[in-house]
Amino acid sequence: MLSIGNIFNAVLTGYLDLLWLPVRIYQWLLLPTLKEKMNVLLLAGNSAEFLCMLFALLSLVVIAGLIWPAILEKTVRRLEGFNGRIGQVACWFALIMALQQVMIIVVGQIFRGNEIVLAPFGIKFASPQLQWLSGQLKLYNAILIAVASAYTFIEGGHVRVDLIYTRLSDRAKKISDLVCTLIFFLPSSILLWWFAWPLATNSMFSQRPLNIWSTKASWRAFKWESSGTAEFSWVWTFKFLILVFAGLMFIQACTFLLRNLMALRLDPSIESHPRFDPPPDSSTHPEPGEADLPGRQPTTHGGA
Repeated sequence: MLSIGNIFNAVLTGYLDLLWLPVRIYQWLLLPTLKEKMNVLLLAGNSAEFLCMLFALLSLVVIAGLIWPAILEKTVRRLEGFNGRIGQVACWFALIMALQQVMIIVVGQIFRGNEIVLAPFGIKFASPQLQWLSGQLKLYNAILIAVASAYTFIEGGHVRVDLIYTRLSDRAKKISDLVCTLIFFLPSSILLWWFAWPLATNSMFSQRPLNIWSTKASWRAFKWESSGTAEFSWVWTFKFLILVFAGLMFIQACTFLLRNLMALRLDPSIESHPRFDPPPDSSTHPEPGEADLPGRQPTTHGGA
């Protein structure tokens, strides 16, 4: 009974915190010093109250969407559009990574240089060592993975081992996706955020070290952790990208949950993993994820 009471209290607290969120933000902005603001922010990002508030928001969208399906449709389309466009931007880092690798090979192996001097109009801007630039390729790869993974999931591009899924009916597939999202996808993204928050903040700020159980924070200043070697030394960027990855995957988990609820509510044949981009030769221009949603017929252009 005690655990049921705690769960009920946490759910109720989440709804109340969501209701009072504008007031809390206003009160936070009125804090007199940057240190006080940062201390509140550091504790809030890894708090149970923050998690309860997110689930309160998600439950409100689910309830409203089951009553008015258009809300589910619009929410899914907007969230997939957000993750999809961010992922498309991140994909350009693959090209940057390839070009920089070619430049490193040309300068190092052909011209026998050990640095690249950037001097537009004869003004020396920077001269990074090739060893540092080689290490920077790891950052580009990390950005590609952390930021574009949610976009890849939208289209079902992740590797999956399938034994029985393809043999299920459309409705059974949606139920399977829904249950697996609740049991695996959402909890794993939450746990990753939970552990990544202190890891990232400890690397970016000079403060009393945080952990997942911290109840007090003592922020002092900004501190960008580095390795102190000749290679690419921005260690804090990799730890911050873990946090970004967790946040984007949590958004995608919520979106996937809503998409499968929408399919069960309206039409089980709705794709779980739609194409984000229309085909290159298509004369239609639907919104991201719009073509597969019910009640959306493609509009063609041209005469008979």
